Amino acid sequence: MKGLLKAKSPGKQFLILISIALTSFFLIGILGTVLLSKISGMDLETMSDSSKWDYNSPTLITVIRGMQIIQFVSLFLIPSFLCAWLFSIDSKKYLGLKKPSNIGYFLVAAGVLLLALPLVSFLGELNRNVQFPAGIANWMKEQEADAAKTIKALLSKHTIKDLILNIICIAGLAAVGEELLFRGVAQRLLIKLCKSPWAGIIISAFLFSAMHVQFYGFLPRFVLGILLGAIYWYSGSLWTAILAHFVYDAALIVLVYFNPESLNNENTLNLSNIAVGAAISLALVVFLVIWMKRKSTVTYTNVYAEDKEVKDHPFDFE
Repeated sequence: MKGLLKAKSPGKQFLILISIALTSFFLIGILGTVLLSKISGMDLETMSDSSKWDYNSPTLITVIRGMQIIQFVSLFLIPSFLCAWLFSIDSKKYLGLKKPSNIGYFLVAAGVLLLALPLVSFLGELNRNVQFPAGIANWMKEQEADAAKTIKALLSKHTIKDLILNIICIAGLAAVGEELLFRGVAQRLLIKLCKSPWAGIIISAFLFSAMHVQFYGFLPRFVLGILLGAIYWYSGSLWTAILAHFVYDAALIVLVYFNPESLNNENTLNLSNIAVGAAISLALVVFLVIWMKRKSTVTYTNVYAEDKEVKDHPFDFE
């Protein structure tokens, strides 16, 4: 059964990935939600409608963390490993779960995302200044507000225990789960489908950002997705992208922990005031990405060595 769908085209494999992810999310999600309802005591109707949530209830935090675990297992973990098992005879290699050729990639990968913070802040403000039609804008703002309430509920607790749990449930689960699905499987398939590393990286980054359904944060998340995709491609190891993703999210969680008033700060920043910092951030990030590219030993041929039709490829040195 291992490698059963290995001979399918990348396009068909990508559709299979989507089907498996949606089916797993639906079935495992229902089972997990029912179990969570029994454990927490919150009825299913209330759990499924965030407008009915009591954000002052300590039970809600348990429910939100439980839902994060359910999403991690049903949407990311099961589909990623199942697809790797179906599409390859070596799941670990397929997902890129190996050491990078240069151990320095771990440090550089984390540095890329941390140095990108000013750039991300600038892009976020730029994104928020985009004007949408009134009806669409109101819907988008409702989606943003719901997401903000959930994050605020999790980050508003100021104990060491809550800090550690937030780092595990927010940073840890997102880093492992999202990188497995979007870089480990989706990006791999899209690169092969497009026969171009950068085309696959950009498309998977677009899907990564769109999945969050937070439109006023789409642009910065899209750029972060591109950086994570480049980190994975040039290092040849998904662990570097997972570490970078984790360090970035964990850093934001720690910053909020020591500066809780930032949760209530809804003031927008002046683009001109942060433009210089964003430009310096961009320059440093580009420098590190170029360093990764020059040190990289990854080629299209060795990544897709299992595929019989792969020979020397024009993108081997990109």
